[in-house]
Amino acid sequence: MDPADLDPGWARLASEQSSGSGVATHLLVTAVRETFEECGVLLARDQSGQPCLPELVASLGPLRQRTQAGQSDGFLAGLSHHCLRPAWEDLHFCAHWVTPEGMPRIFDTRFFLALLPTGQLPSRDEGEELESLRWVAPDAALAEAVRGEALLLPPTRAVLENLAAYKSAADALQATATATVHRVQPQLEEVTGTRYPGLDVTVLKPTSENQD
Repeated sequence: MDPADLDPGWARLASEQSSGSGVATHLLVTAVRETFEECGVLLARDQSGQPCLPELVASLGPLRQRTQAGQSDGFLAGLSHHCLRPAWEDLHFCAHWVTPEGMPRIFDTRFFLALLPTGQLPSRDEGEELESLRWVAPDAALAEAVRGEALLLPPTRAVLENLAAYKSAADALQATATATVHRVQPQLEEVTGTRYPGLDVTVLKPTSENQD
């Protein structure tokens, strides 16, 4: 989250439209902005509620470059200029993980599901924040991690394990639409010589699950 994601202008937009997920507005803004920055996919709708046209997204390259350069304070103005607003209703909140106690590096991460808007194509970011950009099924990503071909942090692995149980994206979205998301803070088991990023999710036991 950037300070600009807390701009009161976002809250005014949210008051005019239903955010649907029950998640704080600034977190939804962050999810939309980061997806646009890193993947080139813009989850936005116009004033009539129609999804943003792919042609318009393609023309917003300069706005994406500015946000990648740390000028996220212009994201609100950039969308407003084109009569767009974040597509709150397209984001499905599915998980919330926070740092295990005793970790030197702190995170507080929400996971969202969303369908790729029709006609939009992901593209690599010029800021080189991504190591790779590709389509991969959840079970395939998990198999790669088991073979040591990819590193999945435990929260991401847990989310992918949940998604792998669904036959389609539509099924996953339907399930998250009615599910209650709990805040999960795992604890680190005392495993000699093993650091957190390499631990399997079965080694991490939730110590608190407070309803968010």
